[in-house]
Amino acid sequence: MEIYVGTEPPKDEGWTQDPDVFDTWFSSGQWPFATLGYPNGKDFKDFYPTSVMETGWDILFFWVARMIMLGLYVTGKVPFEHVYLHGLVRDKDRQKMSKSKGNVIDPLGVIDLYGADALRMALVIGNTAGNDIIISEEKIKGYRNFANKIWNASRFVLMNLDPLSPTPLPKGEGRVRVKLTVADKKTLKELDAMAKKVTSHLDKFEFHHAGETLYHYFWHTFADKIIEQMKPRLQIPSPQSSPTRGEEAGRNPSPATGRGQGEGDRKAAQYILHTCLATCLKLLHPFMPFVTETIWQQMPKEKQSMLIVEKWPSK
Repeated sequence: MEIYVGTEPPKDEGWTQDPDVFDTWFSSGQWPFATLGYPNGKDFKDFYPTSVMETGWDILFFWVARMIMLGLYVTGKVPFEHVYLHGLVRDKDRQKMSKSKGNVIDPLGVIDLYGADALRMALVIGNTAGNDIIISEEKIKGYRNFANKIWNASRFVLMNLDPLSPTPLPKGEGRVRVKLTVADKKTLKELDAMAKKVTSHLDKFEFHHAGETLYHYFWHTFADKIIEQMKPRLQIPSPQSSPTRGEEAGRNPSPATGRGQGEGDRKAAQYILHTCLATCLKLLHPFMPFVTETIWQQMPKEKQSMLIVEKWPSK
């Protein structure tokens, strides 16, 4: 028996089409409910329909449309509320990556060289829904440098924190009540605004904007400005030093610099650094989970936990 496979039927006489042929997307079209144990599985009852379906725009009518049709036919419900379509990855010359062209970037090789976090950020930044993304090794290197910046800035903060983080709250064993300066309060207000901005972008599926906001805040605000401003305040005061007239150590900061004197002001600086770093790690975790989790496990905290289950900062 001779078998013919092709997109066009054979021109010769006597061929019989195989009657046992089915749409190749039929089984994958049942994925949303079949994988959850339809019809009686606990996961199906708990998680169907899902909230977001993410896939490439090129299979919108092949896969997404069939999942909706089969989901409605079998369960009576649309299988997901939102569909997020990512673009295709192209090289720096906007050419589609293919083995024949020799322009494919091997993700495993890139991860070995620059880390998974750098690759993740390179794929997110500059990638809008439904549009193709341009990626190059130079771009991935840039976010490797960002991961190094996160590591080095965090290392400095950790080296200058006490075993338990200072807090303005009076309760808690080992905690120290601190008085924040006007500049400190402004820093925290800007941090909160940044967290809300990132959250707003994520809620609207603007992942590229969220990533860019975090990149610029951590590098240009936290690392370049806040840490530098806090360095003089982290100096351990000499036991022989005494506050100047009209200034009580850690209570009456200079209105010009926002800096106080003594151990109280040092604790306030530690609190600002700890709060900013912890918030940044939580917000960056969905984008760069490996470096953020590693740093998080070294952070002084009263209870060990993983970042993925930490409370989101803007909530």
